[in-house]
Amino acid sequence: MRSWLFPFLCCLVIAYFSYHTIWGNRGFFRLLEIREQIQAAQKLAEETEQEKKNLQYKTNALKSAKTIDIDILEEEALRVLGQTHTNNLVIFD
Repeated sequence: MRSWLFPFLCCLVIAYFSYHTIWGNRGFFRLLEIREQIQAAQKLAEETEQEKKNLQYKTNALKSAKTIDIDILEEEALRVLGQTHTNNLVIFD
């Protein structure tokens, strides 16, 4: 009876650690999930950085009284007021 108990317990221990190596909180599939989350966060960071650059451009164009970009000023005023002419084409970012 004792001759099969030790190998059986060893198999159980190996199975336990194998399971947690693959599906556990720090296992292989969790690693893949974390990598996907990192890629999504990096993509969001790039999009946010591009939006920041666009807003900085608009802010700089409207900041100085000497170099006001009339097109951007008109575009922003129409966007804020919600008024456009029937022949205008307004594209919102």
